[in-house]
Amino acid sequence: MTRLFMVDRELPSGSFILDKERSHYISKVLRMNRGEELTVVFADGVEALCEVEDANGDETALKVKSHSRSVSEPPYTITLYQSVSKGERMELTIQKCVELGVTRIVPVFSSRCVVRPDLGKKQEAKTARWQKIALEAARQSGRGIIPEVADPLNFKDAVEAAKESGDLVLFPWEEEHTNTLKQALEGNNKADIKGISVFIGPEGGYEEEEAQKAAQNGALKVTIGKRILRTETAGAAVLSMLLFNFEL
Repeated sequence: MTRLFMVDRELPSGSFILDKERSHYISKVLRMNRGEELTVVFADGVEALCEVEDANGDETALKVKSHSRSVSEPPYTITLYQSVSKGERMELTIQKCVELGVTRIVPVFSSRCVVRPDLGKKQEAKTARWQKIALEAARQSGRGIIPEVADPLNFKDAVEAAKESGDLVLFPWEEEHTNTLKQALEGNNKADIKGISVFIGPEGGYEEEEAQKAAQNGALKVTIGKRILRTETAGAAVLSMLLFNFEL
């Protein structure tokens, strides 16, 4: 079923009118007609089954038929600090991690990133594209929120931001062979974990100095298995492990 996000308003009573942009999406892009139904997700975490009362390019009226609180979100927030990868790899990472429950994605420029930072409007356009990919993935996977794709940070600032968040900070690293992700999670009471931050390195991995910098700021260096995963695989793998640990 079509899923529409209303991040700027709470559940209304009865009928309501969509703005011009969403009206165009419903009537011109999806070509929905009077009587068809869709799910609308509101800013207060409520999902509503709505019926199209009237649809045209400029103004679309929807009627709320029933509503309930969204149950699709994980019991914790998760921020992915993803080293920026090239082209479709970064886009694939965003898409799959949104499907797997990420709350926020922070692109990071670490030492071995193949991609270098863009400046000004060029980076703004790239970040906007990444946000659009997150939106489409949220629609497809039935999310209760649209995960945010933040402005990029350099590695030092990302590590400091994660430290200040108060989250459990996980740092998968191919040179860590002792402490596993499972052990790191078992060392904490599930009920006490409200936020998790995960660092994923670039195609060439993290430099040892970066791993030590992360550890000095409270990150837990962990291994996620005996094989070295590609950067576009690693984030999704970690999120899948977290999903299994906390939700299944």
